[in-house]
Amino acid sequence: MTDLAGEVGFAAEKLSRLNLAVEEWATNVCRHAYRGEGGTLSVAVRRDDKALVVELGDEGRPFDPTTAKEPDVSLPLEARTPGGLGLMLMRRMVDEVHYRREGNRNIVTFAVRS
Repeated sequence: MTDLAGEVGFAAEKLSRLNLAVEEWATNVCRHAYRGEGGTLSVAVRRDDKALVVELGDEGRPFDPTTAKEPDVSLPLEARTPGGLGLMLMRRMVDEVHYRREGNRNIVTFAVRS
């Protein structure tokens, strides 16, 4: 991913943000899609014009991160429902997030423009 980022002319900060989003999604797949059981996660990286695109696929339970409700961070901690902060962070780290379900696979795509 670092080589492609250099070809597109990415700043190190943008690459770090993309890496953080990928790490957050991968963690969610392990914890929630596979519920701690074994499973696979495919990762494909490509350059698209002036963007770096990462596509992640898993065979866990269906989940569309683009429709998940963001937590209300204006509430005091004791009034908040647990969860959702990682997804909120992930969505804010990238320029685009897309989801599709292909057969039994979740496909999540992140794009960051240079």
